[in-house]
This record gives sequence, C-alpha cells and structure tokens, in this order.
Amino acid sequence: MVAPVTITPTKPLTPTHVKGFLWTDVLARTSAFVTGVRLVWNNRMATVTTQSTAFWRYLDLTEPDTDWSREPEARIGQRYVAFHSEPRETDRRALEGYLARADDGWLHPAARRMLDRWRAELELLGVHDPGLAEDRPLAASAEATTAALAERGLLIDHRRFGGPVHLDGARWGMPLRQLIGNDGPPNYLLPILRELIPLSRPGLTFLLVHDEGLTADYLLLERVLTEFGARVARLPLSRVPIDGTVRSSRYGGWSGATLADLSSVRGTAGPDAYRLGMRLYFIAVLQRTSAQSFRMPLLRRCVGHAARLLGRELVDESPEAAAEALATALSRCRTRPGHVDPYRLTTSLLGPRALPLLAPIRRVYT
Repeated sequence: MVAPVTITPTKPLTPTHVKGFLWTDVLARTSAFVTGVRLVWNNRMATVTTQSTAFWRYLDLTEPDTDWSREPEARIGQRYVAFHSEPRETDRRALEGYLARADDGWLHPAARRMLDRWRAELELLGVHDPGLAEDRPLAASAEATTAALAERGLLIDHRRFGGPVHLDGARWGMPLRQLIGNDGPPNYLLPILRELIPLSRPGLTFLLVHDEGLTADYLLLERVLTEFGARVARLPLSRVPIDGTVRSSRYGGWSGATLADLSSVRGTAGPDAYRLGMRLYFIAVLQRTSAQSFRMPLLRRCVGHAARLLGRELVDESPEAAAEALATALSRCRTRPGHVDPYRLTTSLLGPRALPLLAPIRRVYT
C-alpha cells in the first residue's frame, strides 16, 4: 500500500507537490513489476478537514456569486493566500456543517475546478491519475476510528469534559498529538486514519510518502498503524525551496513555479522529453532530501538531456532477454521494504554506464 500525503484542492500544484507526485508515480509503477502494489488515494482524506472546509466557507461568504468553473487556478490560490492572511473567528456550527457535507462527498465548486486542472496537468506530465475524479466514502467513520484507537489505549478523550481528543504516543516517547479540537473540528490526521486503519492487517506493508516537515506526525502514524497489524515504512521527501525559501503554499511565493507554469519548459521538445526531463530533475537532481532551490534553467537543461536520451535507439533484444535485463535493473534498485527506489533507478539512466532505456521503464518515465 503506497499512501502519499494528502493535498487539499485549494491551490495550484507547487514544485514540492510535483516532486511528491513524480516520486510516488515512478515508485508505484516500477514496484508493480516486482511486487503487488496498490496506491491509496481518497480525495476525502484532504477535503474532510478544517483546512479545506474553512476556506470554502470563506469563499461562500466573500464571493457567493462567483462562477468557479472557469476561474484560473492561480487566482483561486491567491484567494487561499488571502484567506490565511486575514484574522477571523471560526463559526463552529457553520464549519461543522461544511465538514458534514464534505464527509458525504460534497466538493465546493472551486475545489472541483482545482481538481480538474490538476488532472489535466498531471495527464500532460504522464502521471497516472491516483483517483482525482473518484468519490468514495472514507473506509470508516470518525466514531468507529476513535473507538478502535481507544480500544488499544491510543486515545486520550476529554470530550465529555468539553476538551479535545489526543493521540497518545507516550508509550513510544512521543508527545500527545491533538486529533479533535475542543471546539469539535478534526486534525488532518483523523481522515487519514479513517482510511488506513481499516486496511491494516498482518502481512501488508504500508509505504507512507510524506513531506519531511510532517515527520513527527508520520512517525506517530507509523506506530499507530503498526499497532493494527501492518508493517510500515516511510519515505520522507524534502520540500523544494523557491528563491531560497521553504514555505507552506498557504503563504504564497509560488507564482511562476506552479505545474501549469512548468509545462512551458518543453519548448519545442516533444511530450515524452518533457515527461522524462521532469523526472530527471525532480527525482535525480533534487534527490530525496536536496535543499537546493527550484531552478527553471536547470529544468530546461534536463528536458534537453531527456530529448537526447530518447534519441538513442532501443536495444533490440528477445522478450526473454529484455525481461531478464528489466529484472536485473530493478533488483539493483529495490529497498529493504521491497519497493523500487526512484532515485537509484533514475540515476541509473544517466552517465557513461547508463542503463538502456528499456521499453517498460520508458513507458513509466514518458
């Protein structure tokens, strides 16, 4: 089970988001050659959150008559930045109503517009759609999930006193982590737990792909899922600085560097060169934990290098020889948890002793 961190459909995809999508896509598709893989994506893990619903309520209050179906994603993102820059009091009852509707599958029109744009941009990038157009309930209710956590002694519940609910990681030397506030709204971890806990069982491995900045939460999530029987591994990815600064997308700074902007780097190169070049840059150049800032000129160079790689003739081998070459290449890139390491595989395509761009791998990268 490959479970990437959720992204709220409230802003354009930034370089950090692009990096996460590309690492996850290459990892899942290449690992499927050597083991069973399922990508766990449910939009409601990101939409049944205060982060999404409070923003949607803000839009309804400030622009009740706006037609969001044609609104540029960057302008929706600018409103998201404005929302976080303006102090306001939370209307608990109104927010609970939005959360309940989101839990039933409702999406604000601005979110539907954002998801449509993401799908088009990821299709151009050659990333398999993880399920952006799908709508399905979370695997368990909030009540069932908190009850399951309480049965295992993983919850400190003060709701009967008008207080919050905390995940209790003290047994592992971890601090308490608020799961539900004393005013009712859930933390973003609750919908993730609602989706993943019912999937947990002995013999199953979760690979949690997440931002390095969320490591504390994901260490706790790893321990909780292990308590429910699953094996758990994590893949933390560093965020991509823009102009030397790492900041949450809610604070802006991403203008000119969104995925829609990056699609222009292909220039006269074909779509395959764009797709391979983006993977060379975000996987091989930026690596898993690089602190270097996003650089458009370097990305363009990667697209040009990708075009030259694709210009090489494919090795004409028998199906048996090709299968053996693929198995050998992937075995060298497997990690202890069993998945293929995107960085090892991508860098193996480069240099004087580069791995031939075998047809199955080429399909993954282009």
